[in-house]
Amino acid sequence: MEFIYWNCIIAHGITAFSYFGISTLIGVCFAKTKATIPSKFWLAFLLSGGFVLFCGFHHLLAVFEPHQAVFLLHLAILDLMAFISLSTLLSLIPTAYEIVKAIARYQEDMCELQRSQQIQRLFLDQGPFAAYIKDEQSRMLYYNQEIQSRFSVYPQEWLGKTNSEFLPVPEEAQQVMENDQVVLKTLRPLKLIEEVKIPGNEQPCYWLSFKFPFSDYATGACRIGGISIDITESIEAQRLFTDLNRQLEEKTLELEAKKRELIYLSDMADMLYSCQSEDEVYQVVALTCSKLFPNMSGCIYIIANSKNYVQMNSFWGSERTSKEIFSQSECWALRRGKSNFLSLRNLGLMCSHLIQPVSGAHLCVPLFGEGEVVGILYIYALEEISPEDQQITEIIARTLGFALNNLSIKQRLTYDNLRDGMTQLFNQNYMQTITEQRLVEAERLGQSLSVIFLDIDNFKSYNSRYGHLTANIVLQGLAKLLLKSIRTFDIACRWGGEEFVIVMPNMTLETLRKRVEQLRLDVEQMQLKDGDQILESITASFGIAVSEPGITVKDFLNRANQAMLEAKRTGKNRVMEYVNTYN
Repeated sequence: MEFIYWNCIIAHGITAFSYFGISTLIGVCFAKTKATIPSKFWLAFLLSGGFVLFCGFHHLLAVFEPHQAVFLLHLAILDLMAFISLSTLLSLIPTAYEIVKAIARYQEDMCELQRSQQIQRLFLDQGPFAAYIKDEQSRMLYYNQEIQSRFSVYPQEWLGKTNSEFLPVPEEAQQVMENDQVVLKTLRPLKLIEEVKIPGNEQPCYWLSFKFPFSDYATGACRIGGISIDITESIEAQRLFTDLNRQLEEKTLELEAKKRELIYLSDMADMLYSCQSEDEVYQVVALTCSKLFPNMSGCIYIIANSKNYVQMNSFWGSERTSKEIFSQSECWALRRGKSNFLSLRNLGLMCSHLIQPVSGAHLCVPLFGEGEVVGILYIYALEEISPEDQQITEIIARTLGFALNNLSIKQRLTYDNLRDGMTQLFNQNYMQTITEQRLVEAERLGQSLSVIFLDIDNFKSYNSRYGHLTANIVLQGLAKLLLKSIRTFDIACRWGGEEFVIVMPNMTLETLRKRVEQLRLDVEQMQLKDGDQILESITASFGIAVSEPGITVKDFLNRANQAMLEAKRTGKNRVMEYVNTYN
């Protein structure tokens, strides 16, 4: 019995100690977690703690149950404990349901949190961007799978390391860390483009980075979050686009330059077509070259008619690097009939007409006229003459040669249109035109104009006696005599057949009479030969007339013709002056 008694005493003591310990732990837990426990659970929490505490008192008093006073106290404790137990049960019935619901919601929240964390992890790992978190010393705390795959690193390999420890280029790593410090100092987001090379790739990679500061609520430390997107392809495309734009601008400038060149060359061709002398041709070409080659100098050389030397006819530019006169043998272009180019990059043949010391670039292009070299087009530049400028120079030289040919042909045609083919005196059409001009000029100056009409006497019988060929010799001899006898500004023409007309401006009537009388004597005394055969001399009848204000060319020439006819009628070989009685 004694063993049973002490066994009960020890068992009640241990149970009481355990209940007191449980209630103490519940009290401590409530004190620590009171802020996180909903207020509606507080009563159930306190009642449960009280129940456990009184259970402890129950077992403690059971140890002293043999004593009467303790028994009564024990009985009171049992009554109170019964009341608390019943209250706790009644309180826990609805509270237990709420606790179950709260636990279920908590489990749902935990699952939702886990799903959210999983989605967040998937978003960061599966997204086509590099995501990372760094501490205040720019040490890596987190990086996603994009960084792992791009840089071929393990998930934990870079943790705790700075950019300078894993990026291959120190300068790039230093720049990235400086950007991180800017975010920490300003506590503001930063958007920028960073150049970071990937190991094993020689070409640089460009990243559009968004860096922002945030606080770690667990530790209170400041962190740097970052998202970087690879925009290398965009940068390369932008560079390619920029290069294409630059090339397009260059091509546009080239086309504009070509357009200006074509305009200059077209204008030159138009002006050359209108030139009436070689000097005008040279001036047009020099003007065009000064526009096409503004930074160059040059000149046109033409071989003299004697073929003994070459002479400068026009010049443009600021520097003269060639002689003004030299022999044909001093220019390789004239010797070979081909262009000769000399520069620092093109060590060609040096022409002797270049002035020493020779520097820069020199181009001599031959000019061809009527199948032979007639001169050269010479170009000089301080540095270099491009192949395009050489081609343009050769085009100008060919055009200049054509212009000289055309001018020569035009002058011959003009000469033939204005001259009589046999005597080389002016023809009737020109005489009428020039007489009209001289009449207007004489009237403007208040001067007179004289005209002489002469006809060879008995020329038809002379022609029948000697024949047409010999008669032509007579006409040519008379034409030479007329040219020798008149002034340089007088005009002689063959009117037709054996008739000739001479226009003499600004001459008094008395002087005119003397001049014409002397001319009549010269014709009479002129010796004519057909080879060794001496021909019969000829005579001519002369009619003269002096202009009046307002007279027409037709009337003026008719007056001289009437005077000549009167000389014929009154005996020939004489000079008659027009008077009004002849009308």
